[in-house]
Amino acid sequence: MQKIKHTLFENKRLAAIGIELISLADLYQKLPAVPERLEFYMLILVTKGQGQHCIDFIDYGLRSGNLLFVRPGQVQEWKDYCNLQAEVVLIDPAALPNDERVKSKGVDLLALQDWQNCTLLTELLQQDILQSISRLKRDFEEFDGSELDISLLRNELLNLLLRLARWQKKVRVTDQVTSRSRKTYQLFSDLLEQEYRTEHCLRFYAEKLGYAQSTLSRACIQVEGYSAKVVIDRRVALEAKRMLAHSSASVAEVGYWLGFSETTNFVKFFRRIVGVTPQLFREQRSELRH
Repeated sequence: MQKIKHTLFENKRLAAIGIELISLADLYQKLPAVPERLEFYMLILVTKGQGQHCIDFIDYGLRSGNLLFVRPGQVQEWKDYCNLQAEVVLIDPAALPNDERVKSKGVDLLALQDWQNCTLLTELLQQDILQSISRLKRDFEEFDGSELDISLLRNELLNLLLRLARWQKKVRVTDQVTSRSRKTYQLFSDLLEQEYRTEHCLRFYAEKLGYAQSTLSRACIQVEGYSAKVVIDRRVALEAKRMLAHSSASVAEVGYWLGFSETTNFVKFFRRIVGVTPQLFREQRSELRH
């Protein structure tokens, strides 16, 4: 069966550093004609024009000042971008620091998993980010592959991301969440990403993490507004929607891949969460594309 296109961070010259900066105009010739699942982070700062971009079935209207953010694993579709001018930053997850520079009492200060996919920056912040990108570009021109240059560029990137993280915290509706709940939620979310294909029961996650089921649910409600079980169901349904819309897998194959031993059980699950049958969802998505 045809699977969803996976796009990796592929730049041999910059593989050691895991960061690439490029204008949207220079990226045009590389844009795929089909939806793609990214295996890296992507930032797009729109500087001029209007357009549209789709991330996991949500269409975002873009204009100057918009920051588009795509996480690894998300599926994006390039739509109306011909009239856009933008700066693009591609980041291999391995390039991000995993130490005390972005940790505080066990909490990830960047909190990339909480970032909104599309926000409108203030003019001042937009100028700050453009200046940071310009500085990175200048230093990239002198990049010689040394550990010193790698460290310099990664630290400049970290400063850019921390500035954006502060902005994302301001626009998030969950900025009053306690650090304990956020840490609990993140542990649950990380495990869910590893196990959602085969484990749909909240008890499994609670026992694996050593929390009561009610504790996980309270954390999920604070962060996402849904109970832990609903978060599990929504994650499974999202993957089902991705496969139905962007791959040639049959309904039965999608259900089996997601851990349903019987197709009828998968159909009932999908209809309960999404509101339509898997086949009707696929037909509706096909009509939207044509």
